[in-house]
Amino acid sequence: MNKYTLFKIIRLLISYFILIIMAIFSIFPLYYVFMTSFSNAPNLISLSISDLFPKHLHLTAYKELLSANLYGGNFPLWVRNSLILASSTAIISVFLALITGYALSRLDIPAKKILAIFIYIVTFFPYTATAVPLYLLFAKLHLLNYIGLILAYTPGTSIFAAFIAKLSIDSIPSSYEEIAMIDGLSRFGAFLRIVMRLALPVVVLTAILGFSGAYLDFALAYAFLLPNVKEWTATIGLYYLAGLLNPASAPAYNIFAAGAVLMGIPLTALFIVSQKMMTRAYSNLAGVKQ
Repeated sequence: MNKYTLFKIIRLLISYFILIIMAIFSIFPLYYVFMTSFSNAPNLISLSISDLFPKHLHLTAYKELLSANLYGGNFPLWVRNSLILASSTAIISVFLALITGYALSRLDIPAKKILAIFIYIVTFFPYTATAVPLYLLFAKLHLLNYIGLILAYTPGTSIFAAFIAKLSIDSIPSSYEEIAMIDGLSRFGAFLRIVMRLALPVVVLTAILGFSGAYLDFALAYAFLLPNVKEWTATIGLYYLAGLLNPASAPAYNIFAAGAVLMGIPLTALFIVSQKMMTRAYSNLAGVKQ
């Protein structure tokens, strides 16, 4: 065995070792949450190393979570509310992002470059920094409800997605739309039938960003929906059911873990279904042709 072959083997072993360590660090938190949800231990103090490798799986946390009724609301109802809220946010975000991205890419708008730079800069502001101003604004407009919450969620996603949409539409030759309009389509028709189809990976990426952001949010949902229990989202209900907002009692982390597992099912399914589209979206934005 020559030195070059030995060097390749050592480099390969080091690479695999690093990948294994990274995989363990990535998978262990998920495994910990999953196994905690099947534990009878009510809080973190009661958990032990043996609970990570249990001989029996207990469904106590799931039964309590799905059967509990808190002030007239329950977890399945709150999950349904979250899904409706997140889906509505995703649809509106996609529409606004593509319309804005198309305008910045194709239309002759005054100060278009300055506007694009401004949109890009706004994406760096933390989302939580707008929670208080949004609450005060929508309280004066009497929109502390689902409609107001959707309107509050949408800009955070659509502003970032509009910049991505602009980059994607810039890569689509404008001659495609010109030919379609010569054949009788309006500009909006060409946008729907040509641009949206070619920019489908960005559409999917925007939808996922809008859906996951609204689905997992707690701060704005808590501020907007707290008085009406039946309108709560899953994140609010889960915090109360697990006792995380009650400093007088020990939180039931097995119930919280069970809720996290159930809430993760729609997101996991969404990411699995859209995996190829997301890969294409990031590849197109990076300039990689597929």
